[in-house]
Amino acid sequence: MSIFTRYAMDALMKTTHPEVNRKQCWNLHPHRTPCTACKDICPYGDEIFTRPNLVKDWDPCTDCGLCVSACRSGCIAPSPEQVQRDISPADSDGDTIWIGCEKSTRKNTVVRTCVSAYSWEALAYLALNKKIVLDLTPCGECENDVCAEHLRAVLTRLVEFFGQPLFEARFTLAYELDDAPFHVKELTRREMFEQVGHGSKSGTKQLLRMLPGLRADEDGGADFRLLLHQRTRQLKAAMPDNPLHYGCYLPSFTDKCFACGKCEKACRAGALKQEDLPDGQTRMVVTPWKCSECGVCVAACSNKGLDGMKLRQLTTLGPVSVHKCTKTLCKECGKPIAPGSVDGVCTVCRIKARTKKRQEEARARAQKLKEEREAKKAAEEAAKAAEQAAAPAAEPAVEAAAPAAPQSVAAMLTDEAAAAAGAETAAAVPKTD
Repeated sequence: MSIFTRYAMDALMKTTHPEVNRKQCWNLHPHRTPCTACKDICPYGDEIFTRPNLVKDWDPCTDCGLCVSACRSGCIAPSPEQVQRDISPADSDGDTIWIGCEKSTRKNTVVRTCVSAYSWEALAYLALNKKIVLDLTPCGECENDVCAEHLRAVLTRLVEFFGQPLFEARFTLAYELDDAPFHVKELTRREMFEQVGHGSKSGTKQLLRMLPGLRADEDGGADFRLLLHQRTRQLKAAMPDNPLHYGCYLPSFTDKCFACGKCEKACRAGALKQEDLPDGQTRMVVTPWKCSECGVCVAACSNKGLDGMKLRQLTTLGPVSVHKCTKTLCKECGKPIAPGSVDGVCTVCRIKARTKKRQEEARARAQKLKEEREAKKAAEEAAKAAEQAAAPAAEPAVEAAAPAAPQSVAAMLTDEAAAAAGAETAAAVPKTD
């Protein structure tokens, strides 16, 4: 019955492609170098992706997992089928897992499109359960430089996570056909039935965890990082005296951090949180299993409060406090400000005060100009009224002087006529000797 349940649940919950959370994509953050890792590494990139964070059509997708492994910000979540397929070898018989690509002629237990289709988190999870043999025999003749470069990045990250001694103990890199050959362990009838029952139970449990309403809030973004976190927590409980240490990249805070909250808002994965302590301090808490190590929080900080991503050694991937500081609040709005501020207000309030002052000065100048215009207008009206008042007194004098002018003209005309007549009379009298 359990086997039937497993296959029925597989058919019911099957998802043939990953899911893209566009809000978490690196390209949606301003002032960033465009990332095309998922589109470049996908064998059907141009047919599936319109652009890296926008999918045109999932039909050509083979659910190989290359885009999930290459995504730098973790915005591409693996399908439940891929999660189950990639972690199922951890429950298989034996203590070694052989992983190879489709081009390999070796016999391997796990065959993928490319070895780099396994994300480093999935390989780390398997390595904490079994020993891993990576078949790299075809890599020397592979012409896919993008996959080769990504595989080197995956192996480098695994070395940083486990450390060189533990990496060499858990991983074997097979570059030749004779390196770490695959061998089949013969099982008794009892061991075979136990293995089948164990695999059925683990598969059903994993699928039930995916059903809505049957998973916890922590499992909301169930992926390889969450599984890796759960496994490291189990190992720490099993070895409390000598726990293993794992290398994780976490944001490195400096003394210039004053808990402004920009990094917390920029982290779309919810890996970075601020917590206020009773003593008045504020601490920055990072959850490594949620952190995709993308560095968006570092780029979002404009106060030089973050100094990049630094490798730290942790015993588990649970929440860890990375920085403490005393928060200074703005006198106007109550938001955090840099300590030692002269006026004790934030930039926004300072700009608002400056703008308000300029508006008041402009209002005062406008009022002064208005008063000057009103005074000038009043003076002009007063002068006009004075002119109108002086006009009636001047009119009688003009009227009295008007009749005298014609008499003077007539007298002048009479004198001229008399002079002319006298001249004519004198001309008419003859001259005598």
